[in-house]
Amino acid sequence: MVGLSCLLLAGVAFGSFFPYLAKSNRYLSYFVQQYLVGEHGGGFVSVMFGSFFSAMMLQTLTLFFCLSSIGAPVLLCIPFLRGIAIGCISAFLYTGMGSRGLIANMILLWIPEVLQAACLLFFVAAALNTSVGLFRSIFLSKTSTPVGPKVGRCLRCFVFSSTGLLLSSVIEGLLAAVFAPVLLNLTAL
Repeated sequence: MVGLSCLLLAGVAFGSFFPYLAKSNRYLSYFVQQYLVGEHGGGFVSVMFGSFFSAMMLQTLTLFFCLSSIGAPVLLCIPFLRGIAIGCISAFLYTGMGSRGLIANMILLWIPEVLQAACLLFFVAAALNTSVGLFRSIFLSKTSTPVGPKVGRCLRCFVFSSTGLLLSSVIEGLLAAVFAPVLLNLTAL
């Protein structure tokens, strides 16, 4: 779990350099602006559903690769990629809006993202354990070792993590409905 957290933080650090690259690449800046307008420009329901379905895409990808005996390398990339997205959006808010962007970042992004990242890391750790167990059972074990308990635990972790993502999406929707019109001037983007 510590290694996965380090991968997430490395992704945040790496993603924070993207706004500096966006000065020469207008497409990246446009992508982040459209994300902010799409993610925080609507009301509570649209923000909540957008956040939940985008988080569930990573959950589904994790679930798919946890049931594969060779899915461990992809599972190790998932926290890093999530960290890149968090770092890129955080740095864009700060560099584009200054102190108002820092406050928006703390309220609109970091509060729900901490819960989403914790749920994702919890599930990726269980999925990695399951994938490695499947690999050992298929390729390294002379006798057939049961992996059913690991798969069952991973599926329970999926349900628990998805419930946490739903809670995080509700929190993000509430925060966006209250604070996004004040902190983000989305019409100026």
